[in-house]
Amino acid sequence: MIYVALNKFENTVIHVDAPGMYTTIQDIGRVGYQQYGMPVAGPMDSESYLLGQALVGNTEPVGALECTILPPTLTVKGTCIVAFTGADMQPTINNIVVPRYIPFVCHEGDVISGGFSQCGVRMYIAFSGGIDVPEINGSVSTHTKAKIGGLEGRHLQAGDEFGIKPFTRDEVHVCEYRGEGHNLFNTVLYNRGGRECHEPLRVVLGDQARHFTEKGIKTFGSKLYTLTMQCDRMGFRFDGPIIEHVDSADIISDGAVFGSIQVPSDGNPIVLMADRQTTGGYTKIGTIITADLPRLSQLPVGDGIHFDIVTINEAQDIYRTYMKQLQEWLQLAQEQSIYVFKVRNKI
Repeated sequence: MIYVALNKFENTVIHVDAPGMYTTIQDIGRVGYQQYGMPVAGPMDSESYLLGQALVGNTEPVGALECTILPPTLTVKGTCIVAFTGADMQPTINNIVVPRYIPFVCHEGDVISGGFSQCGVRMYIAFSGGIDVPEINGSVSTHTKAKIGGLEGRHLQAGDEFGIKPFTRDEVHVCEYRGEGHNLFNTVLYNRGGRECHEPLRVVLGDQARHFTEKGIKTFGSKLYTLTMQCDRMGFRFDGPIIEHVDSADIISDGAVFGSIQVPSDGNPIVLMADRQTTGGYTKIGTIITADLPRLSQLPVGDGIHFDIVTINEAQDIYRTYMKQLQEWLQLAQEQSIYVFKVRNKI
């Protein structure tokens, strides 16, 4: 282990050699503008995103990359510290597979890449300082349907370049990583990105549950539903036994949140995700609790899940426990951020 005092680094640029399957720039989201019709966007798996931020020493939630199924190939021009969290896309630095949940330092000419996801759907690449692109309504999050945020409101393309904000790391301990094992990681921080996706998703019924028959609610809470190809950052459409309405599936449009479960007239549920619209006109049977949204975001197409109905009191107890645990993980990740690895060889 080598003690290194890092000075302030500036002018680091990341070049996109290959964009991956669907890679966007995200921060915590565009909070506070839904009343004006502005979607929130932000990370699909906020737990993995926040852990990445803490691991690279960021104290504010700044821009990172959200990778879907296949990560991009990036060339570093300058120096940066990165961390990979979430789905297992077997990230590589200079063709050496490196573990997730461990910060790495990259220098001029280093190449960051990876392969198709082995488990889970979304991986996050965090950078010390964060990605330097213009903010819109206080956020750099990309919302592709509105064409705002990130790089021109779109996913990455080959040939793109983006800067990393200047950062200072007063002191870090750098270890040489020799590729001795992909399984080197802090087991406490190894979160559920891509694991245990098939546990039931817990749901609180809302006022609009009265629009469904007793049979419909029982069906919803007991049957298997499969994620269809009709899924993106805006919403996940599931296929399964019909959830029966009392009458119509239409309502006067009202507010929608991350995890709202709409049931249109065909009786199949649609879960609204990070890029959801701000209002919706289909009946909402309930809302998935906050603690289960990271798992949902990692669910692959074709996998099935159950919905488990819980009370508001149960949901609040779960939330308090989850947030306490998350804060402990984030504190540990911040403490770990001064221990940085460096790959030994270049390609």
